[in-house]
Amino acid sequence: MTDADFLLRVIEDVTFAQLRTFACAARAGSFVKAAEQLGISQPAVSEQIDTLERRLGHRLFDRRRGTTPVLSADGEEALEIVQTILAASSLLFEHARQTAEKVALRISVGPFLRERYLRALVPRIYRDFPDIEIELCPTASSTELMRQIETGELDLATYALPLGAEVPRHSRQICELPLALVGPVGTRARLAAGEISLEDFQFIFPGSKDSVARWARKVLRDLGLRPRVQPLFIEFVDAIVQMVEDGHGIGHLMTFSVTDEIESGRIEQLDVALPPMRRLIGRSPYAPAVAREIEDIFCDVLTV
Repeated sequence: MTDADFLLRVIEDVTFAQLRTFACAARAGSFVKAAEQLGISQPAVSEQIDTLERRLGHRLFDRRRGTTPVLSADGEEALEIVQTILAASSLLFEHARQTAEKVALRISVGPFLRERYLRALVPRIYRDFPDIEIELCPTASSTELMRQIETGELDLATYALPLGAEVPRHSRQICELPLALVGPVGTRARLAAGEISLEDFQFIFPGSKDSVARWARKVLRDLGLRPRVQPLFIEFVDAIVQMVEDGHGIGHLMTFSVTDEIESGRIEQLDVALPPMRRLIGRSPYAPAVAREIEDIFCDVLTV
């Protein structure tokens, strides 16, 4: 039998399961040991090899009752070819795994969360999910983010809403976020003495004007304030802290994001009670299945 004849019969009739069983039995020198290694029964090994022998038209093992099956001359020749086929098959599927198109995940996360949490998470995510590719998308207002989640334009998005707001469909709450007004050191004393009022300050809110301006106006209305200077909108918390420290305004920030600066005396928290926000994460109903696992990771990490 030539190599070409053998390969033709493999293509037409033989399964890879039969070839793997034959090769395993040949290497193990025992149908029983082959069954143990393959996790199947010994009769199943015998049946697969019997089928392979019938389809090839000759015996692969010499068998005598009470003795261990021994490769026949044809079996030894076939084993070399089978090992080549199985090795080529392994290389083919390994190449397919390596070149498979990655699953893209479109994620929107605000600048502070990107720097504080996502930057450290990226190596873990790519280690645990090597077949995904993260595409970071621009932030937007919560209304726009929810629309993009609903339509599938985004797969995952984190955002914040007032505590009393209803949790939108396809979203879940991660945690509550206490808020603080922070000012330059000495601001509390000046306010208490009546030297200045809060309306004399420029308020600085985190985020882009397009995404948070409406919410910021509501915050000021709820505080009964009409500042004389239009508020600023800056996406970087550290920049807001520096501006507050330098005396350029009052920052409206999540308390945990400025705890270190308050404790170190760089800025001070003002005696103004603010209702907390809630941090949420939305996952599109059209997102890839792996998005659920990434969502769970975010929920575990973004709890402060």
